[in-house]
Amino acid sequence: MDDRMNPERAAGTSEPEHQGPRPVPYTYHDGREDYLHVGRQGAAGTDQPEALVPPSEGMSPRRTGATAMPPEATALPPEATALPPEATALPPEAMPQAARAAAPAAEQRPRQGAPMRELVARGLRTGAAMTAATMCTMMAASALKRGSPWASMNAMATAIGVGGRRVGDRFDPVVTPAGIAALAGGLLVWGIGYEKALDAAGRRSDALTGALSAFGGFLLDELVLPDRLMKNFRRKMGVLGTLSKYVALGVASAAAPRR
Repeated sequence: MDDRMNPERAAGTSEPEHQGPRPVPYTYHDGREDYLHVGRQGAAGTDQPEALVPPSEGMSPRRTGATAMPPEATALPPEATALPPEATALPPEAMPQAARAAAPAAEQRPRQGAPMRELVARGLRTGAAMTAATMCTMMAASALKRGSPWASMNAMATAIGVGGRRVGDRFDPVVTPAGIAALAGGLLVWGIGYEKALDAAGRRSDALTGALSAFGGFLLDELVLPDRLMKNFRRKMGVLGTLSKYVALGVASAAAPRR
């Protein structure tokens, strides 16, 4: 007879129902291992996982399905915790007045030039080089033109009104030293002004600055000094000799040491 037709046999061979939850291994997110106890609730219920906290925790059992949340749900993203730099920087109005005044002053502070004492010392060295180069050129030119190297120095004395309008060619104990002193003094002052101009422009001596120095010397002789000076220059040194004076001035200016 079919077992289905025999209620007693069917009742005796039916699959026994689970009596209580059965343990299922489970690993927590922090690495701890435990068992979930899964059981049936009534005849139509579904298996409900129930995690029991180990007794060593000192806590009562609780359902993880209803209360446990993954760590990703409780952790804030970095974008939500990091403040942008604009949020931490103080506005200009909140800065102390001294700090606000010091910042633009540091940015707009002009370039500091060399001390005046250093400029004067450098200018005297440059002026000495100009004097040596120009004096040697003028004396050589007058020696070729008039047969005497002192003729050009005598002509230079007319710039300060010594010796009259026409001076001699030979050495004169008054006129010749006066001409040498006038040439040396003028070129020493010229050297200081030249170095000051270079420092203000932030440049070094080169061919361009030497050419500008020579042209400035020519304009000074032509436009500022007396007319008799240039006439005596041409008479004592010739036109080429006079031009060579400015060439020597430009070469000495371009080669002037900066240190």
